Amino acid sequence: MGSLHIKAIFLLLAIAITPSTAWTVRILNRLSHKKVLFAHCRSGDDDLGPQYIKHRDEFKFSFGVNLFRTTLFWCYMSKGRKSQASFDVFWPSGDAKKHGGIDHLSTWTVNEKAVWVIRDDGIYLKIRDPGGDAFKNDYIDEILYLRWQPKR
Repeated sequence: MGSLHIKAIFLLLAIAITPSTAWTVRILNRLSHKKVLFAHCRSGDDDLGPQYIKHRDEFKFSFGVNLFRTTLFWCYMSKGRKSQASFDVFWPSGDAKKHGGIDHLSTWTVNEKAVWVIRDDGIYLKIRDPGGDAFKNDYIDEILYLRWQPKR
């Protein structure tokens, strides 16, 4: 095999394993009394570092889903000295049963945004209208995904 063939094979492999879909996760601080939200998010490959999200502000990050669709991001959050939460903010298609029946990849389209709303009573996930306009981000509901846990 000539070097041109080998280069072509490597180029095709590089294209095949490069993530083609951009996903964005948004975390909105909607805590009362101007509380700052602490969040530390990571995946098996990326540590996004500690984030201090001001009241009414947001933290967002984008990434590509890997070829095997096993990309998983999780976050630890704290809303003060007494309350904390640790949960997955993005998971691959097919893991919906582990996540309250919510399956990101089968219900959302390319370039959609996962929107987490952090409130005093818990952590909510915004649900997009499947029949809505993806470019307008038509959201129909927020479901309570997780309640805060006491710190130990």
